[in-house]
Amino acid sequence: MITYYPYGRREITFALMLWLYFMPIGITAQTPHLHQNFEKYLLKAQQDSLSPITRERYLKIAYSAIRSTRADSVKYSRISKLVEVAEHLPDTSYFIRIAAEGMQLAKDLENPAHLGDAHWNYASYYLRGKEYGRSYEHYNRAYKYFTAAKNDYYSGKMLYNMAYIASETHDLTGAEILLFRCIKIFEQAKKPRQQYRCYNVLGNNADDMEEFDKSLHYYNKASQLIPSFKDSLYYKLENLNNQGVRFHKMRNYEKAESVFTTALTYVNELSRSPALHAMLLDNKAHCLVFLGKLDDVEQDMRFAMRLRDSLGETAGSIMSRLHLANYYGKIGDTLEGIAYAKEALEMASGKELTHHKLEALELLAALDRPNTIPYLRQHIEIDKSINARDRKLRNKFTAIRYETAKYIAENERLFRQRLWIIIVGVSISAISILLYLNKLQRSKNRELLFEREQQQYDEDMYLMALTQKTNLEKGRTEERQRISKELHDHIVSRLFTLRFQWQTAPVGGEKEMLSLNRKNLNLLEQLESEIRNLSHKLRSIVYTEEERFLDTLKTLLAEKSEIGRLTSVFECKNPADWQQLSYVSKINLQRIVEEILQNVVKHARAHKISILMYRELDTLYLNVTDDGKGFKYARVKRGLGMKNMEARSQKLNGTFSIQSTIGIGTTVMIRIPFKLNIQ
Repeated sequence: MITYYPYGRREITFALMLWLYFMPIGITAQTPHLHQNFEKYLLKAQQDSLSPITRERYLKIAYSAIRSTRADSVKYSRISKLVEVAEHLPDTSYFIRIAAEGMQLAKDLENPAHLGDAHWNYASYYLRGKEYGRSYEHYNRAYKYFTAAKNDYYSGKMLYNMAYIASETHDLTGAEILLFRCIKIFEQAKKPRQQYRCYNVLGNNADDMEEFDKSLHYYNKASQLIPSFKDSLYYKLENLNNQGVRFHKMRNYEKAESVFTTALTYVNELSRSPALHAMLLDNKAHCLVFLGKLDDVEQDMRFAMRLRDSLGETAGSIMSRLHLANYYGKIGDTLEGIAYAKEALEMASGKELTHHKLEALELLAALDRPNTIPYLRQHIEIDKSINARDRKLRNKFTAIRYETAKYIAENERLFRQRLWIIIVGVSISAISILLYLNKLQRSKNRELLFEREQQQYDEDMYLMALTQKTNLEKGRTEERQRISKELHDHIVSRLFTLRFQWQTAPVGGEKEMLSLNRKNLNLLEQLESEIRNLSHKLRSIVYTEEERFLDTLKTLLAEKSEIGRLTSVFECKNPADWQQLSYVSKINLQRIVEEILQNVVKHARAHKISILMYRELDTLYLNVTDDGKGFKYARVKRGLGMKNMEARSQKLNGTFSIQSTIGIGTTVMIRIPFKLNIQ
């Protein structure tokens, strides 16, 4: 018998939903923890005091902290940090594995900056192993990617490293070309320290070509950049050492000694830079040997050698031994000289320092006379192999530079092509937009023209209606005047005559008849008074309508002044003349004044406004003045309101003008001919 649990599936589903809901929270909570673990173990792996095996183990723990993280730029940055540390470990297997993973991630991200960095890691690794060809190739690829990523500074650094490799392989012309390209980039990027290094390498290359004056020129150029460095004193001493070595090679030993002595006076700085101290001390002692000043030379040379040995500077230790061998040869102790020369040869052979090896063989050939020929043969064989290797590498570098030049030229061609495409595209787009805007503007102009015509039509209809109303009102006014005159001049006069005759006529009779007579006379007098009053009222109505135009302007001024909180002044010097204007003229003037007042309230920021109306000869003047901010009339766009005011002025056969001064105010002047506009 099987027992079913109908709610079991629901519980499982609910638990699964809860797990899916809280899982992102757990991942988010672990992210800072993973970051802390990575930084913690990476820092431990960078400690040189630990054994290589321990450092590699810490690197692997740091990598495990980010292995399952999302493949993005952050993960690549952390892998790149691991690669930089792994590069310095004796066992290169871990470097190869982690560097390959970093390269693949950079390719997956398709990020040129990451790809440039990945090739940079490989280039540094091969440079440490003196695999100049492979290192140069990776630096060249890194340069291309950094150029594509628009990172000029890193592009310049890649060129500098390529120039260094070219110098090491005696491709001095190629190195010089690359270095001048570097200098241009670093000048634009404002990196004086990088420029200094470029000039130093140029000086070294010129020295190798025995162009000593040119070498000193480059060192002087480098010295001019030193004051901008934060640690300028160290670089000053380094530059003095370079100049001293050049003077020594020029056999100007006194000058060389003077430069080395000057540099050695900076005791405090040299105490913080023992490698530089040992170099200066050894070079000065070596210079004194050629000057024949042999007192205390051996002591300084041995001190410099011990100091270099303690610092683990192999190349410096070899040079100290070669200088000691030369010193003993000068004083006639050839056995001691040969011993130091052989020791230098053995150290140079172990570290594959071929140039130092050749110097040791030359010195042994000079000191060990019985074995001069074997040493010279060995020197020739090594020199041949170096020349063959360098010649092969120079050819390879030349091919790479040629391909790079083609790549740059193609990029420039594509850039120009893209630029022209963009320019043409932008031009077409701009023309299309302009055509569209022109069409839109023409459409708006047609709409505005239609609106204006419609407004003009409405206005004409309105004026026609006003004219009809005016004619009606004029008829009514004339009728009132006629009735008033008839009442006053005719009916009232006849009533007065009747009443006077009746009053003066002799009346006799009964008492009732006398009372009735007086009552009728009073009634007649009362009727006369009422008719006279009615006549006066009719005249008053006509007079009020004649005065309404000026009152309307005053009312407009008062209303707009109240809205804009302005002080207003209204002055009409000859109201009778203005009252004679036609009704249409009054309406047009009223609309113009209304538009002016509206503009003052909206735009002028004025405190006071005034209207002045007067007549000179056959011209009526209406001036509206404000004390607002003013404007430049020539630069103002003439809108519909201003065009309407000008049109109304033209209908009155008049003129419309504006005088405005910034910060003082504006005056609008309307002039209309008087006789052409009267009723």
